[in-house]
Amino acid sequence: MRRVVVKLSGHIFDREHLVISYIDKLREVVARDPELRLVVVTGGGGIARRYIDVARRLGASESIADMIGISVSRLNALLLISGLGELAYPLPPRDVEEFLSALASDKKIIVVGGLQPGQSTATVATLLAELSGSKDLIYCANIDAVYTEDPRRSPTAKKLEKVTISQLLDILRETADIKAGTYQLLDQWALLIAKRAGITIYVVDGSRPELLPSVIMERRGYGTVIVP
Repeated sequence: MRRVVVKLSGHIFDREHLVISYIDKLREVVARDPELRLVVVTGGGGIARRYIDVARRLGASESIADMIGISVSRLNALLLISGLGELAYPLPPRDVEEFLSALASDKKIIVVGGLQPGQSTATVATLLAELSGSKDLIYCANIDAVYTEDPRRSPTAKKLEKVTISQLLDILRETADIKAGTYQLLDQWALLIAKRAGITIYVVDGSRPELLPSVIMERRGYGTVIVP
C-alpha cells in the first residue's frame, strides 16, 4: 500500500472554490488507485492570522497564539473531512498516538491540523510522512515553487526547479521566523525531518488544485522538487 502526504497551505481555506476543488481531486486520486492512502495536513490561513493578531494585541503569549492557530487548522481539517465523507477518518488526530490509531483504520484519507505549539504544519506534514512510511510529500503552497528569495519582494529571485535539503537549509537559515502564524514555506525542523527520513518534497502551486492528481500519480506538474 502506497502512502502519500499532502500539505494544504492555509491560504487555500480562505477561498471556498479551492476547498471544493481539492475535495474533488482527493476523491479522484483515491478512486484511481485503490492501494493509495493519503494523509492531508491543513494549515490555518487568513482566519488563523487574524485571530493571532488580535490575541497579540490582547497580550497573549506566542504559545497561546500558536494554540489559536492550531485550533483554526483543525477547523479547516474538519471542513475537509465533512466534504470527503466516508473516505475520511471522522476526526482530525490531535497527537501522534491518535494519528497512529487513525492510520490503522481502513479509511482512505486522514486529515490532520496542527499538533503542538512551536511546530509549523509543514513540520507536522514531514513528521507524519516519516511515521507513516511515506517517501513523498506534496506541498500545495501559497507560491508556485521555491525561490532563492521571496519573488513577491525581490525582482532578482530565481526559481529552483530542483534543490537538495542541505542547499535549501543554507538559503533559509538567515530568514527563519518562529513566531506563530508567520512560519515560512518550509522551516528548518520540517526539512531536517525530511532529510533524516529520506522524504522527497514536491512544491506545487496551491492555487491550481488540478495539478494534484498528476503530481501524486505521475510525479509531474510540480514547481520544485526538494530531494534528501
